[in-house]
Amino acid sequence: MAVAVNENTNRAYVANRNNRSVTVIDGKTRAMVATVTTGAGPEAIAVNPVTNRVYTANSGGSSVSVIDGATNTVIATVRTGSNCNNLAVNPATNKIYVTNNSGHSVTVIDGETNAATTIRVGQGPRGIAVNPATNKIYTANYGSKDSTQIDGADNAATSIPTGRHP
Repeated sequence: MAVAVNENTNRAYVANRNNRSVTVIDGKTRAMVATVTTGAGPEAIAVNPVTNRVYTANSGGSSVSVIDGATNTVIATVRTGSNCNNLAVNPATNKIYVTNNSGHSVTVIDGETNAATTIRVGQGPRGIAVNPATNKIYTANYGSKDSTQIDGADNAATSIPTGRHP
């Protein structure tokens, strides 16, 4: 359902939603390197190439699995809001942003400590993207006809009208 690549290690990571796992693929040989067991329903996946960490949004378990890319093992599980379904990484700040569709929020995870905080956004956030150059994060809020811009410096959230079902 989702795939991410670490261009520094030439590894691809494929989320296997129904198998509670991530398949690790060597980009050069196209061989499967490992299968890593995650939480329930990994629906989205992202990589921080700077820290060689891989993150899965486990929608069935309201959690994020943190995978060490060097050892292909889960090193932490972080609780999120309800129905987490997407995530994005800011490699410049080592922060991970997770949409909580049912909770109308974004969980912010500190990549160094795995401490989590929650930010209120519009209804049903489904999409999320990070601009590392400006430290701004954007959500697409399906249920409230808007997007939310989050300032990564202070987590201040601003609603931006977009139209129906962004």
